[in-house]
Amino acid sequence: MKPMSLVLFVIILLSACSQDSQDSVAQINGRSIGVDEFVFAYETSPRSVIAGPKESAYRNVLDRITQRILLAQEAEKRGLVSDSSTQRELRQLEDSAIRRELFKQHIRNQVEVSEADCRDAFRKSQQTLWAQHTILDQRASPELDKWNPEWEHVSISPSVKSMKTAEFGLLDLVTWNDLDQNLEDILFSLEVGELTSPIFKDQAYHIFRLVNIESNQMLSENEFHLQQDHFRSALNKRREHALAFQFVQDVMQPEQLIIRRKTLDQLSHFLWQQLEAESLKAQFPGELNTLPNTLDDMELDELATYASGKLTVDDFRFYYRMNPYELSNTSLNDLQNSLVNAIGIYVRDIVFAEKGRAEDLSEIASVQEDFSYWKERLLAAKLENAIKESVVASSGTETEQAVQAASQEFDQLCESLTKNAKIRVNKKVLMSIQTSDEGLGRKIDFFAGYLN
Repeated sequence: MKPMSLVLFVIILLSACSQDSQDSVAQINGRSIGVDEFVFAYETSPRSVIAGPKESAYRNVLDRITQRILLAQEAEKRGLVSDSSTQRELRQLEDSAIRRELFKQHIRNQVEVSEADCRDAFRKSQQTLWAQHTILDQRASPELDKWNPEWEHVSISPSVKSMKTAEFGLLDLVTWNDLDQNLEDILFSLEVGELTSPIFKDQAYHIFRLVNIESNQMLSENEFHLQQDHFRSALNKRREHALAFQFVQDVMQPEQLIIRRKTLDQLSHFLWQQLEAESLKAQFPGELNTLPNTLDDMELDELATYASGKLTVDDFRFYYRMNPYELSNTSLNDLQNSLVNAIGIYVRDIVFAEKGRAEDLSEIASVQEDFSYWKERLLAAKLENAIKESVVASSGTETEQAVQAASQEFDQLCESLTKNAKIRVNKKVLMSIQTSDEGLGRKIDFFAGYLN
């Protein structure tokens, strides 16, 4: 979206700001722009928008927010929001906001990391474990006191380095955060020379023995405090991942997802033909249909069923358009496997959104604000596309002149909407906002842009 002119922005800034809320950056036809919304917009803006002095960078960001709001308001006035496809898209955007809140309440808010946890992680990070690892051939767990181990080295993980020694042969060098939480806890609890009991994992029994520990003895309290935030962040991510995995299992297992093989085969063969013909790649990102071939005859076919609903081919196309999943183009079998993964993700998203709605998460202010932001973006884009389609339709073809005429009409609309809008900016609040690059030399943007 194109920014407003500098003159118009100055006029807006000179309007009465005293009536605005102390927490409001601006008022656009009664719609308030808060500090958090501005910071989010700033942090996600292209570098070209926020390059230059702070005042002009902030002005550019506020211009973009203002234009998005005005276009969305105009789209609603023109009735674009009543279109059935738009309603479906808006429902999906609200579902996404609900899922984010569901994750926050059931996972993120449940994770706690204490200073003691950070200290333990810091201590472990200063150690390197020299570990032997082998996999037993037999499925039954052996009696260790009767077992004479033959250490045929098997790497614990591709991410773990190995080292060859004269006494023990190949060993794995394990450091903190190399392995999953359970296995890490087991290995770091061993004393030198100790052997684990057989651990059943991935359809086999694994045995580990710790043969040496390398430790950094030069630890200091200051060094811990310098790295504490790093360890807190890493531990948060690990615990969130473990909790999220269990949460997905608990919610989805009762759904008993079943994928319809016949429909999956038809869909995968259709898409594979388009990939081979390279016609799928030429389409707008997220759109599976290709011309002259279509999926219209299959749109009502069941692609998957689950306890609380079903997913048709049309549903799959819709969710793919809203949230594209990378489909493999290496082979038909790989393409089909990626389709299965995408189906699982879309069904999970549907189930999670319904769970969130059942918990009344749609009524929470943060969810409504999140949804409002994405709704405005969608409606603004819808209006811009509607203008282009109208101009192209009147000219009969999408010529370069038609595209330029559409762009000119869009610019004129933006100028008219801004001129007639009631806009008030609280410059004091605006210029007091702190962002992540506050204090950095703004000229770095020039060099970053030049190098890129």
